Amino acid sequence: MSSNVLHNPIHLLTTRTHPQFLLKKLGRIRAAGKSSSGAAAPPRVLVAGGGIGGLVLALAAKRKGLDVVVFEKDMSAVRGEGQYRGPIQIQSNALAALEAIDMDVAEEVIAAGCITGNRLNGLVDGLSGSWYVKFDTFTPAAERGLPVTRVISRMTLQQILARAVGSDIILNESNVVDFEDNGQKVIAKLDNGKCYEGDVLVGADGIRSKVRTNLFGPTEAEYSGYTCYTGIADFIPADIATVGYRVFLGSKQYFVSSDVGGGKMQWYAFHKESPGGVDIPYGKKERLLKLFEGWCDNVIELLTATDEEAILRRDIYDRNPTFTWGKGRVTLLGDSVHAMQPNLGQGGCMAIEDGHQLAEELDKAWKQSFESQSAVDIVSSLKRYEDARKVRVAIIHASARMAAYMASTYKGYLGVGLGPLSFITKYRIPHPGRIAGGIMLEIVMPSMLSWVLGGNRSKLEGRAPHCRISDKASDQLLTCIRDDYALGRAVFRHRPK
Repeated sequence: MSSNVLHNPIHLLTTRTHPQFLLKKLGRIRAAGKSSSGAAAPPRVLVAGGGIGGLVLALAAKRKGLDVVVFEKDMSAVRGEGQYRGPIQIQSNALAALEAIDMDVAEEVIAAGCITGNRLNGLVDGLSGSWYVKFDTFTPAAERGLPVTRVISRMTLQQILARAVGSDIILNESNVVDFEDNGQKVIAKLDNGKCYEGDVLVGADGIRSKVRTNLFGPTEAEYSGYTCYTGIADFIPADIATVGYRVFLGSKQYFVSSDVGGGKMQWYAFHKESPGGVDIPYGKKERLLKLFEGWCDNVIELLTATDEEAILRRDIYDRNPTFTWGKGRVTLLGDSVHAMQPNLGQGGCMAIEDGHQLAEELDKAWKQSFESQSAVDIVSSLKRYEDARKVRVAIIHASARMAAYMASTYKGYLGVGLGPLSFITKYRIPHPGRIAGGIMLEIVMPSMLSWVLGGNRSKLEGRAPHCRISDKASDQLLTCIRDDYALGRAVFRHRPK
């Protein structure tokens, strides 16, 4: 029996008149690829790009029994993202989507990741280090039977996905540069002159997608206004047992730190400036220490502990949201259509959700074609995929932009940004905007987190709604969220010896 059938078990009844008999026959078609009765063979899905989104789609399509091919120009370097961008946060919504696609793969990802969702997370004043707003990402996941957020090396994640997809499906050194959609089939054209025919082409080739360009014409990515330095340090903060990640807020800059496991911390430093800046050789660390001079010890100690060679820099770009994702037999997925700023940690998560949803719609179209003994309606299935995804993605995309604006316009104290009057900041008089913003976030964030982390779970067909016994919150999570003094006591009790 085909492994595709094994991965999609169908409980069959003996009677040939029961509707489940159709599914049994469909299972045989999946194994054979054709039917003597003329029913449609599995659609051939061409995927341009072997990043996270492209590999998740390929895995989901494979598990559904679809015929899938992935074109990746350089799988050995994983498109450079693994080394350049470091670990990636896979939040509850994306982990649940992986569980719906392939539980074994999800288990491997979860086991390889460092769990951060069971600890305190939130926003902190960059100068004083005091908490501004604390987030509970554990409860929204646990209440909905979802896995708790992890951080995992991007290289490790893509290697897990690539193994599950299979080297026979991934064509390395294959770069899609153009396509032709004749209404019946779509032909992907590679830069080496080779052409491949399929039923659908999915552009999962990143923010500067060639598939997108050929669909809608050339458009420039949008500069966010921020350059980002990032690094990983061998560093264990005193509050490692109680804090997963936090965002340190400041005027025109902000700093993010996260536990990534193995005694290491990852950080991002965002600074508002024009794009294209270049640092002097071995000057990144020195510049950062000047930019964040006067900030709290948590920031300075982490920067100090980072080797100069481990610091990388890139300008942050995204794409303006669009409600048109494709045409005909061609559609887009992930960064190629909705590249977003990293402030919510949802860029990769949205690509994973995309991959799951698209495979579901293609599979439904195939089943319908069998039942009606007609051709697979690819165009309608792509339209359903886009309709199911674009509103949710647009809201999260806008929220990521808003988060960047709020983080970098934060003024903790009177005098910040007032030039000659900046000396007032030494008196630590809370800025009225800080007080009003904190109240608003305390009200809005619980609902927002619940929707982001759990708002897609009704669409995860095939996933049992259960939480993991292994996903436990730190002993005093809820108490620490409500009580700063309790948090201080917990930090002292659990500090590294």
